[in-house]
Amino acid sequence: MNRRDFLKLSALAVSVTSGVPGFLARAAAQAGGDKTLVVIQLTGGNDGLNTLVPYSNGAYYAARPHIAVTRKDVLTLNADLGMHPGLKPLMKFWDAGQLGWLENVGYPNPNRSHFASMAIWHTADPTQAASDGWIGRIAQTIGDPFCASNIGNATPLALQAADFSLPSLSSVDSFQVKLPAGVQGAFEAMLGEPRQGEAAYLQQATKQMLLNTARVQNNLGKYRSGAQYPEGKFAASLQDIARLIAGGNGQRVLYTSLGSFDTHAGQRAEQDELLGELAAGLAAFQADLEMQGLADKVVVMGFSEFGRRVAENDSAGTDHGQGSVMFVLGRGVKGGIHGDSPDLENLADGDIRYKQDFRGVYAQALDHWLKLPSPQILGGQFSGPAWLN
Repeated sequence: MNRRDFLKLSALAVSVTSGVPGFLARAAAQAGGDKTLVVIQLTGGNDGLNTLVPYSNGAYYAARPHIAVTRKDVLTLNADLGMHPGLKPLMKFWDAGQLGWLENVGYPNPNRSHFASMAIWHTADPTQAASDGWIGRIAQTIGDPFCASNIGNATPLALQAADFSLPSLSSVDSFQVKLPAGVQGAFEAMLGEPRQGEAAYLQQATKQMLLNTARVQNNLGKYRSGAQYPEGKFAASLQDIARLIAGGNGQRVLYTSLGSFDTHAGQRAEQDELLGELAAGLAAFQADLEMQGLADKVVVMGFSEFGRRVAENDSAGTDHGQGSVMFVLGRGVKGGIHGDSPDLENLADGDIRYKQDFRGVYAQALDHWLKLPSPQILGGQFSGPAWLN
């Protein structure tokens, strides 16, 4: 292996887990903090009205004669609102004051495009001028490319920093360095040779990266599940997140997604199944955190890029809308309904009118949970409901 090959392999190996060698020397130790925010992305535009159901509102049933959640099926939360029955595994957290719903969440000049709207939520920039994500800016602020990770196949824009991408892992077991077959021995030998200049810099970064990766894998090996997770990719991702947190790897934000909420046709069957998958996975995750003694250190925040229109369409589904609901979950959460229910008789082009800017919800998580400066990360001062204790 010559010097050129060594540099090439070092850069490749470093890029596998970090993106930018310059940050590696300041890796995990700088992540700091003992609180973790878990972000759940419901991809496709989850229908908020059939998630948090206004079961006392006649306008809801008039607009949805075929797909509304019947009153008898609603999981009653108060005199006007109830949860979709698929969310039953979360009722115990509601009863314990650990589940909160945020009503009428959206952003100025709503965009019904999946791509554009998701980019707005990812960048926290409704003008769509920003090219980096709000979690990426957390990493830039902390100065640590290991402070957040996505569990999934591709890094969302939310985890894109100005100079690097945060790690995206299909599973935590894949968090390891893999070199081409037959070069491991030669690479290790050259890694031990004295270097200068660019090669010395990459050599140091590579050694640090290998140590960090080994530490993560060692910590992951100590995890013993505290709950029975349901089958499925989403639940597996949540368990991987629990493993990372239990491993004490110091990550501040962990991110994953549940897709297929784009319910233009046959909504009830599709959304019923998805919400059941969401709730079962989250219930197992919370139970695991309790058994690990970590429930006080983690809160979950869930969002979707937009809600759906109030009226059902001719295919027993709903089309792209504007404002919707978010949820927050955990011991640190102030349970309950935050905000007013949508006025279904005063719509904006057939959609509910948003009242709460989603950046105010983010600001709560940044300022009061992660203890990071929200104006610096969000590009302005935003206020929102006090959903944390």
